[in-house]
Amino acid sequence: MPASAQAAKICAWSIPVDMVDKVYSGTARAGTVFRFRVTADAARDDGVKIPAGAMGYGVIRSASAAGRHNHDGMLALEPRYVVVPKPPGSVRVDVTMNPTLPVQWTPSEPLLNKAASHVPLPIPGLIMTGVNQVRWGRNITLGPGFTFTVLPVENLVNRSPVC
Repeated sequence: MPASAQAAKICAWSIPVDMVDKVYSGTARAGTVFRFRVTADAARDDGVKIPAGAMGYGVIRSASAAGRHNHDGMLALEPRYVVVPKPPGSVRVDVTMNPTLPVQWTPSEPLLNKAASHVPLPIPGLIMTGVNQVRWGRNITLGPGFTFTVLPVENLVNRSPVC
């Protein structure tokens, strides 16, 4: 399957969402709550409708700031639930991250590509080692405009995702 087809692959009954809060790896801490918003109508297997605009909540599972030796920052998000308004109250729909998405995000490129694009071949490795010792990595920010998908846990109990 071509890489572009794999990237476009989504699971049946996945819920598209968009980050509401800005999470920055330089200051993020594990356990901090973040919010996301449902961007398209969806439904759970038992008929509970999840309207666009419903607010979801999750926690930062892991975070690390950028550091020396070209160490890039990292964020791992764990979506937990979506609150569906249903008069006279609301319904909580437990969700989890879509299994086709990465568990964590970082601004890193593959190491081989980075080395090949920065080093002309005849330069000795010792010079690059000295440069990499003091180079700082980059942090990552996930915020409004960052979209991903979540799956209702109730659907996963009944069957596996169709991806």
